[in-house]
Amino acid sequence: MASLSPREELIKIQKQIFRKNQKIIEESILASEQGFAKYEQNYLKRVQTFRSVADAEELKKSLARADWIYLGDYHTNRQSQRALLRLLKMMIGQTDRFVICLEFLQKRHQPHADRFLQGKMSVTTFLKRINLRKHFYFDLWENFEPIFDFAKYYQLDVYGIESAPFGAGLKKRDEAMAKTLAEIHALRPDYKKIVFVGDLHIAPDNLPKQVAKAIADGYDPGRELFLYQNSEKIYWRLAEAQLEDKVEVVRLDDKSFCLINTPPIVWQQSYLNWLENEEGEIDYQDPKHSFLDLADRIAKFLGIRLPKAKDEVEVFTCGDLSFLERLDEDPDFSARERRMIQKQVELSESYYIPKHKWVYLANVSLNHAAEEATHFIRHLVAGDEFPRSHEDAFYANVLHEAIGFFGSKIINQKRKCMRVEDFQSLIEYFKKNRVPRDRGFELEVAHMVIEVKKHEKRGLPVANAGSIYRRHELFFGVTHALGYMLGEILYHAMLQGKFGKREIGKLFRDPFREEGAPYQTYAKLLKKFGKVPLPQRI
Repeated sequence: MASLSPREELIKIQKQIFRKNQKIIEESILASEQGFAKYEQNYLKRVQTFRSVADAEELKKSLARADWIYLGDYHTNRQSQRALLRLLKMMIGQTDRFVICLEFLQKRHQPHADRFLQGKMSVTTFLKRINLRKHFYFDLWENFEPIFDFAKYYQLDVYGIESAPFGAGLKKRDEAMAKTLAEIHALRPDYKKIVFVGDLHIAPDNLPKQVAKAIADGYDPGRELFLYQNSEKIYWRLAEAQLEDKVEVVRLDDKSFCLINTPPIVWQQSYLNWLENEEGEIDYQDPKHSFLDLADRIAKFLGIRLPKAKDEVEVFTCGDLSFLERLDEDPDFSARERRMIQKQVELSESYYIPKHKWVYLANVSLNHAAEEATHFIRHLVAGDEFPRSHEDAFYANVLHEAIGFFGSKIINQKRKCMRVEDFQSLIEYFKKNRVPRDRGFELEVAHMVIEVKKHEKRGLPVANAGSIYRRHELFFGVTHALGYMLGEILYHAMLQGKFGKREIGKLFRDPFREEGAPYQTYAKLLKKFGKVPLPQRI
């Protein structure tokens, strides 16, 4: 029997996890309302397959032609809300004659939203007034805040469309939202309406049908656009065609697209994490068990045998107050090490501490946990870190970050990182706009990354490793960015059959002990794989 390719192995693993997660999710739903099956089927029949692979330009043209844009939201998946932000950025380059209509916000709280967007109300007061946790099952303000920031910056109107009484069924909610959307249309007849609502609602026979009914003659079905997100059926079909890591949008029909920004197991896990939080638990009831499960899956995929010492790991989460106490009380940590770790914690960065096999997860998302599990694997097979020159420390950490990001993409191949062009765009943006106080460091990192990349083109290492090393935050920020970019390249080199498991295993086991070895390894990997094609992104 022929062995599976890396891609086939990944898809097999993902499908196993998907089935397991789906069973847990179905068991968590204690009851469903009458008519739910038909309502859900209205949605499912629309996202079984696709007509063609699409791209950003095709999507932009469809956005330009549409008057009613319905975007489906999987509430607990942050990428769903980021997709709205990406669409808004696409549209603002074409027109500012559009309004944002959110299920997230209740209609009766519109005056509070208006005052907040006008800068007349603080975010703390706004959240208190709208009583988000009581009226929106998913208390995920941090996912929606960038959308409000964008609207505030470009002076766009945001309307709350959740209008039915609390506890109303899906059909009643659609009827009430449709009435509100009809009122918004009467206020802004010449504006595009971007309707961001739970994914099942956007099926044409669900909410849009009610909107057409509420507006009657003023509604043109020919100007509708339906944007679904992350159908597992479509994702698996893309995987069978070896396109799942390259494609971010597909066309379903003349009026519909499906955005693919999150693998099925990741959006499932976002819901499972939310469920556990609702029960007053941390994201994982047993974080060590979940962490080791990830480490085992990544190691098995890479063909790396883990020693029994793996069981000695301790896993702390952001909700565990004992972590910093343990750190302060332990005499094995120097003052400098404590400061560095403390800084990582303050930056909400996850962290692996080799000398004690401690893992700190600032965020127990699959991405963070998989990245730290990969760092843990490398430590088990490569050994402890040791004192290095400033230049060697810089590139050793770049490689450390690259390996971690690479491993996390084995679990979530849709995970993204900033690329060189993104850092350049950030610099160009801040040349034209005032730099907010809280983004000055981000800009400094961007400049430093571009500077290092210029040196790379001349075959030179970083010029000022010593001064960067002395600033912990800058050291981690720059090496993190460079490492993630390399990790993305290595992952796609593996998928394209250019970076085999034997070579991957060798990289994991290499401690880079010789003076100059970290930079030489980094430069060699970039020379060999730097031109590997990367997927286009929306």
